[in-house]
Amino acid sequence: MITRRYLVVRSSYAIVTALVAITLNFLLPRIIPGNPAAVILFANYHYLPPGKVKLLDAEFGLTSHNLGIEYIDYLKQLFLHFNLGISFSQYPNTVAHLIETHLPWTLYLLGVSTLLSSVLGVIFGRWIGWRAGSRGESVTSSVFIGLTSLPYFWLAIIFILVFAFMIPIFPLGGSFSITISSSDTLAFLGSIITHSLLPIITIVITTFPAFALTMRNTMVNQNKEDYLLMARAKGLPMHVIEKRYAGRNAILPVTTHIVLAFGYIVSGAFFVEVVFSYQGIGYLLYQAVTSYDYPLVDGIFLMITITVIIANFLADLLYALLDPRVELR
Repeated sequence: MITRRYLVVRSSYAIVTALVAITLNFLLPRIIPGNPAAVILFANYHYLPPGKVKLLDAEFGLTSHNLGIEYIDYLKQLFLHFNLGISFSQYPNTVAHLIETHLPWTLYLLGVSTLLSSVLGVIFGRWIGWRAGSRGESVTSSVFIGLTSLPYFWLAIIFILVFAFMIPIFPLGGSFSITISSSDTLAFLGSIITHSLLPIITIVITTFPAFALTMRNTMVNQNKEDYLLMARAKGLPMHVIEKRYAGRNAILPVTTHIVLAFGYIVSGAFFVEVVFSYQGIGYLLYQAVTSYDYPLVDGIFLMITITVIIANFLADLLYALLDPRVELR
């Protein structure tokens, strides 16, 4: 059961968290030493033309040199006009346009990876949890624990060296082949899928073991419940008890764990995008940070923050909806 009081309190916490995150997102890029105008000019001209640094500072609204004034202007543009600003490094493109352009690539990568990870995690976790204490379960659990500790970027680099360079099965990087025209729909879609396979495999290998271990632990707890003893006493087949009784109840905590782990998966996918030069939000964020593009960094972090806050909120509601015994007051 979900009460109105819980919704109000939880929403208030979410709003406060979002405001704190917005403030930190604004301050952190700006306290890093460096000047965006100087970085952009040097990248294009390899020297700093006299007077153009001040001209770009004025164009970017950085002439006040007062973080308080810039912060107030940022909040006004954000809340009154829903304006995320104009990108410094990709001027005159707006931040909203750049996020809108790159977001579908990340959604595709994350959507497929999370779906595969959750399905594999539930299947393997149910299998090893039902056989807890056996030699196969011990070996499999140890392997899964080792896989969860692998850094995303390290595994991505290894895969590129082995499967894209030494054994050229997959492309070295990118989102699609530049030699294929988008007008050739089937070939273009095939190129997109081919270029995304290695990043997806990297994310799945490093994420599904955590879901499997969570499922395994809940299955072990379910094995001690009385209703399973009753099912065995009735003479039901073991595969029926495993799938229809223990498995269905054990999947509830895993469902919320998948939602809560979304922020962790997003951060890992960003590293993978940078390694594979995949044109998603992660690669865009890397370009924004290296070019001191404050508005773009703020916009991307704002999107990530809101997404994680909403995911955590939905995880609580989802668990209460799936399990009627849970009361949120």
